[in-house]
Amino acid sequence: MLHASKASGNRSYFSKDPNRILDMHSSLSYDVISTKGSLMFDGNRVPGNPDGMAAFSVDSKHTVIVRNHELGRTSGKLMGPFKDSKKNALSLGKNHYDPTAFGGTTNILINDKTNEVVKEYLSLSGTMTNCAGGPSPWNTWLTCEENTSKNKKEGISHGYVFEVDPKKDFLQEPVPLKNMGRFSHEAVAFDRYGYAYLTEDRSDGLLYKFIPKQRNSLLEGDLYALKIKLQDSRNWKKNNILVGEEFSVEWVKLEDPDPDDDTLRKTGYEKGATIFARGEGITSDNNSVYFTCTSGGKNRRGQIWRLTPISKFKAKLELWFEMSDKDMINMPDNLTVAPWGDLIVCEDNPDIDRLWGIKPDGSVYLIAENSYTGAELAGVCFNQKNDTMYLNIQQNGQTIAIKGDWNRVRS
Repeated sequence: MLHASKASGNRSYFSKDPNRILDMHSSLSYDVISTKGSLMFDGNRVPGNPDGMAAFSVDSKHTVIVRNHELGRTSGKLMGPFKDSKKNALSLGKNHYDPTAFGGTTNILINDKTNEVVKEYLSLSGTMTNCAGGPSPWNTWLTCEENTSKNKKEGISHGYVFEVDPKKDFLQEPVPLKNMGRFSHEAVAFDRYGYAYLTEDRSDGLLYKFIPKQRNSLLEGDLYALKIKLQDSRNWKKNNILVGEEFSVEWVKLEDPDPDDDTLRKTGYEKGATIFARGEGITSDNNSVYFTCTSGGKNRRGQIWRLTPISKFKAKLELWFEMSDKDMINMPDNLTVAPWGDLIVCEDNPDIDRLWGIKPDGSVYLIAENSYTGAELAGVCFNQKNDTMYLNIQQNGQTIAIKGDWNRVRS
């Protein structure tokens, strides 16, 4: 693997968007398929702050997108799904997890041939700060809470992973997967052995591994934290770890995955687990798991790590990419593997948020950028049948579908 840092010179092929939503490569075009506040099929409104998502083929003609909404205890400007938050939440009974919380997921059913939305509806309700997540090997969506607060009155805790079945076209009962840990979750991805890897969006977060006890079930299992010979991977003070450097991995077991307080990472650190700088997006191909650390590196512009399982119990970890040049990726967040094998990376930074591709040789190319609102790009994923890309413009409350000649974009 080469570790190039310069972007390919494709900015001359960029087109300014007359609608002032998203500038992108001239070989691409987009359609807005969902906007916050619009009325959904179930009578609720499209919630705001869309974040992580994935697309699932549910039959020969349709795809379902399951989409997170990073909402907390109030709707406010971010806009929850209900007209009367308290009344509507209580009316859902056990299908709303916490009466005072308004995060969750929505599903978008799409006709693959026409790319039109057939229907849109609430699929998980009453969770908090649903940031990212990931698809399971059995084609369900795992939505992750980036919030460890408590509703003390109701005795309800947050900081969990919940599972959503894209083939169920109705609101599903929220069941917290407590053995996957209670912490500031960001995202999850699986290796070829069916083990789950989970990121933690904290400046002193850990990288977790969950080994299920049963196939296709995440209710029971054991939780571990990654350990290498260095306890601090952030490279903030000096370059302790070089790009391309590899480490043998150990896993320290976390006996209590569901602590009363937000202490899981501290317990792991006491056992020698390695600290990461805001672990966020995570994805996998057939061989490795890639995850971003949004504020890692000397300039705090981000890192991408590659974790490669060697066997069921052994793995190696490599600092695959570290952002250092002002012309390249700045603070990577959500990411996915494109159908053609490249990593596709969303940025989340205070400047201009962009969408990038990284080729297997380490060279990068620019796909799109938000030059207009400062809203974060999130949830990048692909239709499994036709290579249509789906993307959220978070604070805008928009979900868009992008089509075009991806070969030209990469050239």
